[in-house]
Amino acid sequence: MSATPAARVVVDRLGPLHAEIVVVGRELLRGQLKDGNAAWIAGELTRRGALVHRVTIVDDLERSIMNAVAEARDRGVHLIVTTGGLGPAQDDRTLAGLAEALRLPLAMSPPARDMVESAYKTLRDARVIGAGGLNAARQKMCFLPIGAEAILNPAGVAPGMVLRLTGGAAVVSVPGRPEESKAVFEAAMLRLRDLLPMRASAERELEAPTSDESAMRPVLDRLTEEFPGVWVKSHPPASRRKDPIRVTLQSFAATQKEADTLVEGALRRLLALAGSR
Repeated sequence: MSATPAARVVVDRLGPLHAEIVVVGRELLRGQLKDGNAAWIAGELTRRGALVHRVTIVDDLERSIMNAVAEARDRGVHLIVTTGGLGPAQDDRTLAGLAEALRLPLAMSPPARDMVESAYKTLRDARVIGAGGLNAARQKMCFLPIGAEAILNPAGVAPGMVLRLTGGAAVVSVPGRPEESKAVFEAAMLRLRDLLPMRASAERELEAPTSDESAMRPVLDRLTEEFPGVWVKSHPPASRRKDPIRVTLQSFAATQKEADTLVEGALRRLLALAGSR
């Protein structure tokens, strides 16, 4: 490991949390499996007021994971969420890649060890497996980057983890199976509530009086200029070309009342602008 610490990340406490998601799995890159986590995690982060800037799918190689995490750090995001690669298999290399990217050694985590041992005891008692206890493959799941907090995986064996970084940023690692990923992610985010200064979001959607996106462009451009705190997005007809387009308005704020006020103000202005055309 390099003795040089990873770059600092300065959290803008007045703005939203900026996040990226790194999905690990060669089977995804080869089209053998569809990702079942990134869209859900992105939605949950957005609901909490975060801005997700990128979803990256990488190979199970330690080097690939290291590069993806290091590049996200270089871009200055406040939160990196990784999914997959936490199990006992030889190609489960997410934490090793993370450790390299963050220049932190892996070390035995007693809480993670207790979680893994308990999970295998439960499986043995249920006669799902023949033997409990730790072997070399199982022990691999007990090693976390120095300073990380193990997160219980109630739907599986491999613990997740939360790691606070210099400058107030964090990394969350969750398992790849969707039911495990969701449970661990929810538990991890409870520990990171202080990273989310804009904890509320509001969204409204309406049909425009036209099926032509280009016809709505001047109105939406003006709305975006007048309401910089609201995300304005038009959607073309989903099926029939003559169907009306849809417009989504989304806002983020420190409180739900503020978020609702922002998006409702933008909605009223959009209706006024569209009605004047």
